[in-house]
Amino acid sequence: MKKITTLFILILSFQAYTQEQDNYTFGKISQEELNLKNYKLDSTANAVILLDLGTTKFINKVDEEAGITYRRVSSSYYQKIKFFTKENFEHATYTIPLTNESNVINIKAVTHNNLDKTYLDEDLIYEKRINDDKREVKFTLPNLKEGSIIEVEYTVETPIKFNLTSWVFQSDIPVKYSQFKASIPGNYVFNRKLSGFLKLKTNTSEVKRNCFIISHFERASSCEVVTYAMENIPAFIEEEYMTDKDNFISKIKFELSEYQRINGTKDKYTSTWKDVDKKFKTNENIGGQLKKYKHFEDVIPSEIKILGSDLEKAKEVFAFIRNNFNWNKGQGIFGKINVKEAFKNKVGNVGEINISLINALKSVGLNAELILISTRKNGYATKLYPVMSDFNYLIAKVIINNKTYLLDATDKLLPFGLLPYKCLNGYGRVMDFKNGSYWIDIVPESNSKRQLSSSLKLNIDGTITGKLRIANFGYEALIKRRAIENKSEDDIIAEFESLFNNLEVINYNLSSKTEIDKPIIETMEILIEGESDFTNYYINPFLSEQIKTNPFKLDNRLYPVDYGFQRKYIVNFSLEVPEGYLINSFPKPKALTLPENGGSYKLVSQKVNDTKINLNSTFKINKPIFYNFEYQTLKILYNQTISSQKIPIEIKKI
Repeated sequence: MKKITTLFILILSFQAYTQEQDNYTFGKISQEELNLKNYKLDSTANAVILLDLGTTKFINKVDEEAGITYRRVSSSYYQKIKFFTKENFEHATYTIPLTNESNVINIKAVTHNNLDKTYLDEDLIYEKRINDDKREVKFTLPNLKEGSIIEVEYTVETPIKFNLTSWVFQSDIPVKYSQFKASIPGNYVFNRKLSGFLKLKTNTSEVKRNCFIISHFERASSCEVVTYAMENIPAFIEEEYMTDKDNFISKIKFELSEYQRINGTKDKYTSTWKDVDKKFKTNENIGGQLKKYKHFEDVIPSEIKILGSDLEKAKEVFAFIRNNFNWNKGQGIFGKINVKEAFKNKVGNVGEINISLINALKSVGLNAELILISTRKNGYATKLYPVMSDFNYLIAKVIINNKTYLLDATDKLLPFGLLPYKCLNGYGRVMDFKNGSYWIDIVPESNSKRQLSSSLKLNIDGTITGKLRIANFGYEALIKRRAIENKSEDDIIAEFESLFNNLEVINYNLSSKTEIDKPIIETMEILIEGESDFTNYYINPFLSEQIKTNPFKLDNRLYPVDYGFQRKYIVNFSLEVPEGYLINSFPKPKALTLPENGGSYKLVSQKVNDTKINLNSTFKINKPIFYNFEYQTLKILYNQTISSQKIPIEIKKI
């Protein structure tokens, strides 16, 4: 991914890329480009895309054997890259995705090393079958060196279906100039969506007469010729706590909304949610399967049905479905779904498991519905109009005593009311077939925290002994259970001891490892080795909970920080030292708060007397999303917390 190293895009005059972008000559490199030693707008860049061009048009292809003419979309690509070091040589490998109905032609590629040119041999172009529907063509530029410039050019021809190929302006290395031009016949109407935080340098549209002849008709169609361009584009860098980069990288996307036939009739491809609701209701794999709740009346244990509380019923039904199924890792939300067969075989995809859950909840009289969502790695679903390909997952919704619970029964470690982290992606679409579907915000469980309590004592022989208790709640408990799921107790102890140089766990106890509705708690007795003749002794009171690195390193971040869920980390620390020693210094009290109570760090330290100290700290992230204008204050919160937690307690021999 590309780094965003500055908030503002610096403007440079670069005539070769802003005035005559379409008039490049393949194989011709300027002396200025050959002499280029670094990229002025980003001195840290190991490579820069000098020119990135795409041109799309509609063409007629003749099948002489069949004697027919058919329409295709022809997209030509040209890219020129300068490498300063070897670090980004992966950009010299090209992978061209294709379907069974598409093909790539006229591949040309050359590597320039000063005045020497090395052309790509056709024998180095490979084709690979991905699955029954997809394949790819792949090649790597030859003779790469530091200072090399590469040029690549090729054309992809595809059938005219629904969408033009999206054009991505940004890369994970800087781009000097990127342009996409499309010539679209007037009887095709596309929705266009510009994503990302960068502005277009060029955004033009003009009508070109008689640009495309439709087969079997003498009259030619006019075209709309659109040009979109950006220049001096910073690299896009992925940092921690973000959803899919596709949500934020600068690109333009086309989706076919309408096609007008020669006879004047129109096909509309942008449907309404009312249309989608109707299709889903009558669809065999969605609406048809949601009618199978009577089947679950026969399989739900009678002891669940007679429970007095609706919440107790819901929890027991959820546990019953979750424990009955094994997820086969299939998403399966628009494919074949058969809840009866899946329940019988005790294995199913997401659709089969969570629709079974909805049916089972309905079978005991609860109000349950299906929610379509897009996971964090799949990007945000479009809200303007239905784009069903935006969705890749489904979950269940149940309302009990006016409170909404969102459920997913695919994971045996998930407790009732907790969604997988991958599902915490803003919002979903509730498919209410009676009253009409609607959007719902996905609000995560708020009681997620980790708490370390330690009571330690320094002994005369220089050792420290005492007890630790580490408790994890909510998502932190899920993370802990996932981390230790297949580990023995000895493995867990060894992993904890590896965090320290001289700590040994003497006794260890783990509670609620499998009781997933409860917090998971570790208690242990520890021994820290030391020297009996020490003059000064240092111990960090935060132990395993010390924040050592700041996850936010960019100068500026244009996309949001998305934690997914609120977080709280608590440390309670107590230390006693023997007579003849005193607590000489320790971390001072500190209080930091983000604007609008977005987060905080609080440290309270109290020296009870010369031989005892108590310390309590809390680090909180109070909301799941921080926007780009909040980035700097969030970064400062981490930096100051790290500085505070670096300070040890100093024990001095009197």
